[in-house]
Amino acid sequence: MRTETNRIDIVMADLASVRDDELVQETESAGARTLLRRIVETPFDTREPAEARAALASESPSGLTRHGKTRRGRVGLVAVAAALLTAVVLATAALGVGQDIVSWLGGSKDVDAPAPTASDVVVASGDDGVPWRIVATPSDQGLCLYTVIEVSGDRQGSGGCGYTEIRGDLPPDLRGDPASKCIATPTTLVPCGSLPRHWMSAPGRGGDLRAGLERRFTYGVLAQEVASVELVLTDGEKVRAHVVERPDSLPLDFYWATLPCPLQPAGGGLQECAEDAGPEVEMAIARDESGQVLERRVPDWNGNPTGDPNGPPTPTDSP
Repeated sequence: MRTETNRIDIVMADLASVRDDELVQETESAGARTLLRRIVETPFDTREPAEARAALASESPSGLTRHGKTRRGRVGLVAVAAALLTAVVLATAALGVGQDIVSWLGGSKDVDAPAPTASDVVVASGDDGVPWRIVATPSDQGLCLYTVIEVSGDRQGSGGCGYTEIRGDLPPDLRGDPASKCIATPTTLVPCGSLPRHWMSAPGRGGDLRAGLERRFTYGVLAQEVASVELVLTDGEKVRAHVVERPDSLPLDFYWATLPCPLQPAGGGLQECAEDAGPEVEMAIARDESGQVLERRVPDWNGNPTGDPNGPPTPTDSP
């Protein structure tokens, strides 16, 4: 007679014979980090199994997504991961190990690369040709703000880290180093902490990513008193940006918007925004709850490093 054995019991039995120090070492491996990232990023379906299967079958033929990739069930992944994570929590608690940091910035061997001090916070996400996320990460160099995309299983990101010029009390891993140098005028560098603080960061492109993206991005940081942000585009259109308040309890608010663009083939059946085509943000206007204008800013560049609306426009906008 064959005896059915629960796979989770086997996993737990195997883990029980592993010493705490061995288990913690395994959790630092690339495989363990990848597994945890997949668990965190994969949406969990709370529907009953029969309902979920019926919904999946109705979404597309043969259970395929819009990109032709088969959806993978998460039940087995969650079950095995639950056993692993239970053991990891027990082991790390016994050894006094701090909470693991899950960040796409982690793992760099570059000594000058920012080191995340907390896990990534997803400000916004979506799918415009390829899946994308706007990610905020506290780091030893201040706030890091990136657009991160997934193309054929490859993760790419574009953005930056550094001093945050926004009003309010911020911890060092969000504020950055006030002694670091910022451009005050086209010919002057000063400590960043000596410059005035703003209600909003200057608008600009959300990184330089194009591969497979069918929209352009703009985003930035807000003081908590800002209730709305209006974007004036170079084609005369006005767009109301999304405002995200204190995501994951970060003491900062964010604004973001996607903009239309002419498309061109990108390979692999994808399309992407044509380079230097389509409307850009000409000015961003921050308002409080009463509609009072708090600040106007334009895209900053070396000739107008503070994003002053009365300063010289970017070269592409010059007559």
